[in-house]
Amino acid sequence: MSMEKRKIDSTYFYVIIGAMGMLVLVFGLLEYISLIGTTATPSFLLTFAGFMILVHYIYYLEKKTGVSNKVIWVKSLFLGLSVIIFTYSNY
Repeated sequence: MSMEKRKIDSTYFYVIIGAMGMLVLVFGLLEYISLIGTTATPSFLLTFAGFMILVHYIYYLEKKTGVSNKVIWVKSLFLGLSVIIFTYSNY
């Protein structure tokens, strides 16, 4: 396997790890909402803002490493659908 192929494979491996991390954070945020019962608390708003900044930064890094827009959009769609399905099935 060439060095360039390994670099691309490792990049996509880290994209998958980042996506799983974002899912864990979203599920934790949803669990927090179910525990507290309201989204009007300052701690929720701070957590949500931090999550949005993290997501934006991860997408920025993915673009910088050369991940195509198609992969980024497919990952975003998958993450969004996962959150919607989880939320619908549990709440």
